[in-house]
Amino acid sequence: MTPPRNKRFVIPFEDGRAAFAVHVSRRFDADQVARTLGLSEPRPTIYLTGGAGMMSQEDIAATQAIVERGLARFAEEHNAAVIDGGTDTGIPTMIGTARRKHRFHFPLIGIAPLELVRFPGHDNPDGGTLNPGHSHFVLTAGDEFGDESELITQLTDALSGRGQYPALGVLINGGNIARQEVYERTTSDKLSFPLIVVEGSGRFADILARAFYAGYTDDQQVQAIISKGQLEIVSINDGPEQMYARLAAHFRAFKPSVPNAVP
Repeated sequence: MTPPRNKRFVIPFEDGRAAFAVHVSRRFDADQVARTLGLSEPRPTIYLTGGAGMMSQEDIAATQAIVERGLARFAEEHNAAVIDGGTDTGIPTMIGTARRKHRFHFPLIGIAPLELVRFPGHDNPDGGTLNPGHSHFVLTAGDEFGDESELITQLTDALSGRGQYPALGVLINGGNIARQEVYERTTSDKLSFPLIVVEGSGRFADILARAFYAGYTDDQQVQAIISKGQLEIVSINDGPEQMYARLAAHFRAFKPSVPNAVP
């Protein structure tokens, strides 16, 4: 069954957990999406981009502590919203698992094309499962991963109150989709965000970190990112405390408020 558009509904998971969700069309209003999800109160916002299904087990193991004790702990203690791809793979799995394990309550919003996922009430044999550690999902139009990228950008801006609170991205691992997303979100003249790159997490994150330190690369797209983007590098060797500290440096001027209720 295809869920109705622009109306909030509940996705039940087998473990008894549930998440709020909304199905949106190609033409969307990010502020309305936030209101429909019950997330209209502006707050610090972090989007995650990078490794999902193609992330190796070695890279997942190397990155787990950064995600769990750096990113997830910071989001909980600072009432930050976190946006990712929402599927039960790679980074979304890691942060969703950390949220469940520690019984955190920060909003964790997964955004993915409806045609590429499955969940109770939406049978799609070829779709990827959604991670049950998420509190909210936005299901977009499109039949390729990457079709949700514009909504991730716009919802990041909307949840942060369009500049009322800071917003930034974190790149962990990643392939061609992450490369394009990073390029668009760091070099745009209309809407761009600072980016923390997790060095040592593999693939595109390591390519970008090497180019950043060298100051130059023959790859024109990467060169544009390091020349125009507001980049910071955090190494997995520095541990989760360094990730927490870098996030705090961006958000330290803002005090946590009482979070909205989430499932």
